[in-house]
Amino acid sequence: MKKTQADYWAPGITAEWRKSVEGILNVGRLLVAAKEACEHGEFMRMFKGHDRAVSEPLPFGIHTADRLMAIANKPAIAKCAHAPDLPQSWMTLYELTKLDDEQIVAGIKAGEITADMTRAEASALRADPAEQPGQPAHEKMADAVEKAVARFIGRLDSPQQFVYVRRRVEHLLEFLKEEEAERDAARVRAALPSGSGSPDKDRLSASRPSPRVSIGG
Repeated sequence: MKKTQADYWAPGITAEWRKSVEGILNVGRLLVAAKEACEHGEFMRMFKGHDRAVSEPLPFGIHTADRLMAIANKPAIAKCAHAPDLPQSWMTLYELTKLDDEQIVAGIKAGEITADMTRAEASALRADPAEQPGQPAHEKMADAVEKAVARFIGRLDSPQQFVYVRRRVEHLLEFLKEEEAERDAARVRAALPSGSGSPDKDRLSASRPSPRVSIGG
C-alpha cells in the first residue's frame, strides 16, 4: 500500500507517547498537526480498528487523542513556562482544560495546581454547577454527576470497589435509557389523534422503582 500522511505521522506520535509525561504536550501538538495534514478521513487510519489502519497504529484510541489535542490547544497549559507546575498525568491535565486560562494561571500562583495533584483535585477546581448562572439544567446535572464521580473515585482502593461502583453507574445509565424511551413514547402518544390509543400504552406507563444512585459507603 502506498505510504500516506497517516503512515508518516503515526510512528513519531507513538515515540513521543512512550516518553510518558514528558511527551504529553508534544503528542497533542503532533496530533493537531497530523489532523491538519491528513486528507478527509485519513486521520482515523492511525487508530486500531480502522479497516485500513496504518502498519503501526497509535497505542491509544481516538477519544484519548481528542483529549490530548485539547491539552495542546489550551494556551495556559501549552506554555512551556508553566510545565514544571503542571500535573504529570494527561488525564489530570485534561481536567484542567475545562477551566478558564485565567483560573489555571491563578491556580498555579496560589499553589492549587501542582505537579503532583490528582485528577479528582483538578476536577474539584471547577465551579459548582449551581454557581453558573444561565447554565441549562441538563448540563448542571451532567457536571454534578461527573464531579461527584471524580471526587469519590480517589477513595476506591480495591478492584471489588471499582466493580461495585461501575455496576451502580451502569444501572443508572439503564435507568436513564428507560426514562428517555418512556418520555419519547409519551410524546408519540400525545401526538396521536384523540381516542386512537396505543397497544403499548399500558406497558410504557407501568411504574418502576427508581435506582439508588449514591456512591456512599
